[in-house]
Amino acid sequence: MRNAIQRLALFPLVALFLLSAACHRTDGRAEALLSNADSLLTANPDSALRLLEALPATIELTRQESARYALLLAQATDKCEKPLLPCDSLLDVALDYYDDDERERAVALLYKGRLEVEMEQSERAIGFLLEGLDIIEKFPEDVETKRHLLSSLGNEYYDAQLYEKAKKAYNELYEYCFTDKDKAIALSGLGSYYSIIEKEDSALFYRKKALDYAQISGDSTIIEMYAGSLSREYCWKEKYDTALYYAKKSLQWLPENAKRYMLYSDIGHIFYCKDNLDSAEYYINKSLKDSIYFQSKEKASILFDLANIKEEQKDYQATTELLYQFIEIADSTYFSEQSTKIRQLIHQYDIKQKVDQEQRRSKYLLKNVIGIFLILCLVLIVFFQYRINKRDKQRAINEQKLAQAQEKYNNLKYSINESQRIITLLRKEQSGFSQEAEKYRQEITERETAIEKLKTEKESLRTWLFKQSSIYQKVEKLSKQKATSKKELTVLANHEQKVLKEIVMELYADHISDTKTQYPLLTDEDLLCLCLEKVGFSNQTIALCFGNTDAHIVSQRKYRMKERMNGSK
Repeated sequence: MRNAIQRLALFPLVALFLLSAACHRTDGRAEALLSNADSLLTANPDSALRLLEALPATIELTRQESARYALLLAQATDKCEKPLLPCDSLLDVALDYYDDDERERAVALLYKGRLEVEMEQSERAIGFLLEGLDIIEKFPEDVETKRHLLSSLGNEYYDAQLYEKAKKAYNELYEYCFTDKDKAIALSGLGSYYSIIEKEDSALFYRKKALDYAQISGDSTIIEMYAGSLSREYCWKEKYDTALYYAKKSLQWLPENAKRYMLYSDIGHIFYCKDNLDSAEYYINKSLKDSIYFQSKEKASILFDLANIKEEQKDYQATTELLYQFIEIADSTYFSEQSTKIRQLIHQYDIKQKVDQEQRRSKYLLKNVIGIFLILCLVLIVFFQYRINKRDKQRAINEQKLAQAQEKYNNLKYSINESQRIITLLRKEQSGFSQEAEKYRQEITERETAIEKLKTEKESLRTWLFKQSSIYQKVEKLSKQKATSKKELTVLANHEQKVLKEIVMELYADHISDTKTQYPLLTDEDLLCLCLEKVGFSNQTIALCFGNTDAHIVSQRKYRMKERMNGSK
């Protein structure tokens, strides 16, 4: 680590040495070298970076050449996915040389912003990126730089939890994407936004769309990355089979020369979550074979998962050995993180003075804002407490009414059953007492009339009870939808259909029992359809209750019900 820091510190020193002769003219070698590096930048960034790093110290650079060298070095370093910290002082030279009306200044601000992102200076990074966007607006033909600025700005807004601003940046980024690969990158950002605001359906839609564009582009790197991202998303949602599908898809698209240890680790974790310990152990061991490529934290996590597997397999000796390895790596990781923190602190102290001055100026304003915020919070608490109390009181009244109605319903049901019993007894006695037959018939007629009246009252009360339920109000709201096409209609969700079925089956239990006895071939869905029709719902409303938008489906069901009824007879 110490040697790496020393190498990182060499680049600013080399830059200062090159800039010391900026006032002198060159012999043309520097211009040729920079042009050669520029031509290699797109296709072979590694070669361009080696060429720039090997710039002879004897070549003297003008201010213009030094600024151009800074931009080329930053671009090559970024394309090779290496830290931009060695380019810090060089980028300052470029920013000092280029004016606000020059496109190159926007490029310098782009990489200065990305450098600040690496140093976890979010506020400064956003400032540089926004300034770069303002300048690049003057150069509408440079779509590439604007796309990179919007991409970095969206990512930084996202990391800073400014999710609405991140969404705006990603949407604008998509407008400037003309290749399938660029569209995939923009859509992936939108997928991350919807994931963080817990709109999982939208998140999966954009992530899948990003993967589709990535596959069209044929870029195996982003296909592998986005398939892996979908795998982790489904794993987090505990949909392990789908997660395994995308993990294997990611493995399929991984370049042949790429290391597979991370994907093996992810697949092993998925199998571990599925309680398939043998497969989990197999893939985790495969990932550990390439453990030299792991970062310390990653290897520690893998060892900990493997220790858990061994523990569940009751191999306690192996568990102990793995935990010792985990502790050893955790200790070394701590010291590595300390070194990184020291580097970040050095960078932070350079800007601390300006930050302190701004903080003092805004401290008074912050106190006022906090005071107003606390007052508003108190007002909102009182208001919502009042609303909650009012709602609880109304709920208690409704529950009391429902309890009374239920009691009345039970009494009516008991009266009906009792009358039925008496009718049965009277009919039995009728055969033995012919002289009183007429009297009994009259009494039977009166009781049957009373029963019909009670049944009507019972049916009305049952319908009233059903209308008091929240699911009935939901169905009634769906039946009043105003839509120009069936695709815009909203239907009951699966869990709402289940609630509707439970309530109807409970309220119409006796009716359903009689119908089932008379027509045993009818299914539960047929009985539910008959009950909904009995309530008075239209075919369109019944279709919505079954999760469909076409009333013709209900007509088909009724036709099948009629055939089953005839078959029962």
